[in-house]
Amino acid sequence: MKIQLSHPHLADLLVRSLNETDCFVTLTDAYAVDVFLPWLEQNGDPVQARVELQFFLNAWGMRYPEFRAYLEEAAGP
Repeated sequence: MKIQLSHPHLADLLVRSLNETDCFVTLTDAYAVDVFLPWLEQNGDPVQARVELQFFLNAWGMRYPEFRAYLEEAAGP
């Protein structure tokens, strides 16, 4: 999944926080990060993954009132 960010100055903090969970996250440009959830490769539920990631983003973003994050589905093969 890709996360589009409203404030690029928070990207590094977000990447570090997500990488402390069971996600692998990389900064793809100033306003976007890619998120890989390894457990999805083992028959994980993509809907549940999206819900959990959105919950994390909402909770994390509460510390930064100006922050907004928008989830996008990754492009398929």
